[in-house]
Amino acid sequence: MKYQHIFTGFLTFVVLLISSCGKKDAELPEAAPAISGIEAEYYVVVRDSIQLTPVIASRVDSIVWVVNGVRVANALQYTFQAPVNPAVHSVIIMAYNSGNVFQKVVQITTGRYRNWEIKAHAVLTLQASSKFAGKNDVKWEVLSAPSHLYRLWPGKDTAQFIAMERGAYQLLVSSAELTDTLLVTVRQPVQAPSPYISKVFDYLPAPGQFVNELPRYDVGDTYETMVGKVNKQLAGENPVMITLGGWGGYVVVGFDHTIVNVAGKRDFRIQGNAFGAAANPRPNAPFGGSCEPGIVMVAYDRNKNGKPDEDEWYEIKGSGSFSAESEPWYSAAVSNKSDVRTFRNYEMTYNRPATEMPDSAPVNSFTRISNYISWADNQGQQGYKIKNAFHAQSYYPLWVKDNAITYKGIRLANNAIDESKQGSYYVLYAFRYGYVDNYPNGHDNSGIDIDWAIDKNGNKVNLPGIDFVKVYNGTDQENGWLGEASTEIGRGEDLHLLKADIATVHP
Repeated sequence: MKYQHIFTGFLTFVVLLISSCGKKDAELPEAAPAISGIEAEYYVVVRDSIQLTPVIASRVDSIVWVVNGVRVANALQYTFQAPVNPAVHSVIIMAYNSGNVFQKVVQITTGRYRNWEIKAHAVLTLQASSKFAGKNDVKWEVLSAPSHLYRLWPGKDTAQFIAMERGAYQLLVSSAELTDTLLVTVRQPVQAPSPYISKVFDYLPAPGQFVNELPRYDVGDTYETMVGKVNKQLAGENPVMITLGGWGGYVVVGFDHTIVNVAGKRDFRIQGNAFGAAANPRPNAPFGGSCEPGIVMVAYDRNKNGKPDEDEWYEIKGSGSFSAESEPWYSAAVSNKSDVRTFRNYEMTYNRPATEMPDSAPVNSFTRISNYISWADNQGQQGYKIKNAFHAQSYYPLWVKDNAITYKGIRLANNAIDESKQGSYYVLYAFRYGYVDNYPNGHDNSGIDIDWAIDKNGNKVNLPGIDFVKVYNGTDQENGWLGEASTEIGRGEDLHLLKADIATVHP
């Protein structure tokens, strides 16, 4: 009987405990509703309307809309009708459920200007209103902007606009007494763009002393494998240097956004490993040392397919793209009997080496094989590239199955001078501007201005920005014990995203 009372008491306690827990569970507060899918700011032309449809997380009992302090609706969505006069309006969205309320405040600006909205780094094509039809003197200009990091390319009835900073840009379209004012609202993309290379699309170095080493070729590697290796080495903030080999060797890279072509500024940089000579014996010599200029091609992703198409490429016109006569070292190179010719439509074919066996009687201390890789160009010239004593691997890209590779492009004047006159001290002088691996990375002249772009006929082109960059070695020269001049490539940079403000030069 005693134990029965104890058991009955214990059972009563358990029942009360369970009942208490159930009551507590039932009294847990419901999750508050959350509002998304609505921007913090909108612009609406007077007499126009905008429908606001929020996305509500969690259960909701009621949604109340308050405009300028007045309750105007109780509904899942609301259509705001802009009045006839410009003003700034406050819209409060309040979502209720049991014991909870969540609100979001939206500012709607109304004005008489037609409004356009784009994301930063996106190109917007603006269309003039019908009242400008048939006018030949239509002008486009920016009246006000929150930043100078934008570009407006005016046409006749249309204009292209791109900006990288958020905010409102006021534009004027005019023709004689006719005027229209446009407002372009730029918003930041959901994911912030990276200032660095995001992808490598193509890679084919020409034969050279660092090929198959930078990056390393492993037996069995294919073209796809090597492009993947280069992508791993170049993408991002902390890349590993790669080589382009001899003349014509190239790499094609892309960014995850359109780099804005800002007027009067240099827009991007592809780093190399150029440096100045420490003990150049020439008095008052211009800058030089190890300057191995890579020619730059750029492409704007006009059709937005995410890859560089052949008809989108334009040349960056560097200071020596047509002639080296204006370079400060030109007369010295002529006196040195250097080949200072510039070829605009140059082609060179390299042949796979017949042997990797060293010469039995080397011609000098730095030559391993004298007649190593045979070559011929479209100027009637031919010869052999040597294999030096410092790099024993094959200089021919081993993942290429073809026994000959032909490269096409511009061949720049030779910029190397043996200042020792004895083959011991070569100085490779810098071109004034427009190339990669031509100046040290911290120098302003390593920056590239998209406004230097020209078409295949040498005509200036107007690009709002660029998405892709191709770099290829622009010189064909052997420098004694130093070996061939080979462009090396490192980090790619959007100078505007990195807050680098570098003034341009005008060719």
